[in-house]
Amino acid sequence: WNLNHPEEHSYVHLTTTTGEWTKDHYDPASDSGKLFESVYKYDETALPVFPSTTSLNYGTTIWEGLKCYRNKDGNPVVFRPDRNFSRFANGATQMCLPPPNRELFLRGIQHVLQKNSHIIPPHGEGMKLYVRPMLLGSGQQLGLYPSPRFSLLFYVSPTGNYFKSATGGLQLHLETRRSRAARGGVGNVKCSGNYAVALKPLMDAKKQGFHDNLFLELETYHKDGNLESAILQEMSAANVFFVLKTGEIVTPALDRGTILPGVTRDSVITIVKEFAGDLKEAMKQSTGQDANITITSRDVTVGELKNATEAFCTGTAAEVVPIAKLATGEGEDPFEVVFEHGQKLPGGPVTSAILKMLREIMVGDRSSKATEGWLRDPFASPEEFCKE
Repeated sequence: WNLNHPEEHSYVHLTTTTGEWTKDHYDPASDSGKLFESVYKYDETALPVFPSTTSLNYGTTIWEGLKCYRNKDGNPVVFRPDRNFSRFANGATQMCLPPPNRELFLRGIQHVLQKNSHIIPPHGEGMKLYVRPMLLGSGQQLGLYPSPRFSLLFYVSPTGNYFKSATGGLQLHLETRRSRAARGGVGNVKCSGNYAVALKPLMDAKKQGFHDNLFLELETYHKDGNLESAILQEMSAANVFFVLKTGEIVTPALDRGTILPGVTRDSVITIVKEFAGDLKEAMKQSTGQDANITITSRDVTVGELKNATEAFCTGTAAEVVPIAKLATGEGEDPFEVVFEHGQKLPGGPVTSAILKMLREIMVGDRSSKATEGWLRDPFASPEEFCKE
């Protein structure tokens, strides 16, 4: 999952030194501004970076990840960019960066896609043009202050599935020593630091044969204590769901402010609420029970996973991927749970049914009142693409 064909890309780069984005950058009334003059060839124009660049020294960088793909008719579609805007605006405020307004953010996405339309992949499972908006402190600053200059960027890369090397469900390490995020921090912000802190644990997990880590709310676990009462958080770059024998589909809650509010996470919650009836047979196959299907966002403890028949993770790049096993590693309190339904792709009955529904919605074959506006045409009018 790399940057592919950068020689074919163009990117957008806007700057401000006033601490705000104005109509000079983008004026929706006239659909004009510097946005349209600030397109550069990716492999020809590097960003001007100095040793004292604020984001390099103090980590003031946020970004988003969303996808443009072709539906079954070959037409390009963008999935729920308005949800990315909400998260981006919140993250900007948390990191002392000037948030763009909705029109600038969405028009920037639309513009960079139009400039890179020649590299939108053909219709195919997991094939997409990944879009990454970024906002960072690009001014020179030695002291710990907000940057005197800010950069808003939009760049792209054609990609496939994030866990494409997996031949079955994921083997996850239950990380009991290190924390991804803590209460009172910025675990719910898509900032670079949240990924930096997960990188060393991820490399260590891979050395033990795992695909990724599942982190804990570390304050709820004490070594040599009761691991099963500890509360789960999320993976390095994905949210998690569990299918319980009671018919409840559960995902860790956002209330603690330590978990990223994933767009795919939100989509799965909506899908289960809207189409629970279509999941009844899958749930019966999974649990052996004719249970009432519910989906809940709440604290989930490690011990509850012993009563789960399926587990899966969600993310823009991953979509929906089954989990085969969760276990602690060397020198940790022992714990292991194997999800029988997660051993093969695309996962157990419920996991595969949810993935099928999600993909049906993504190509326009399934819809409801709750999914209206999820799909946007990057070649529609600016008013249509940016509408509420």
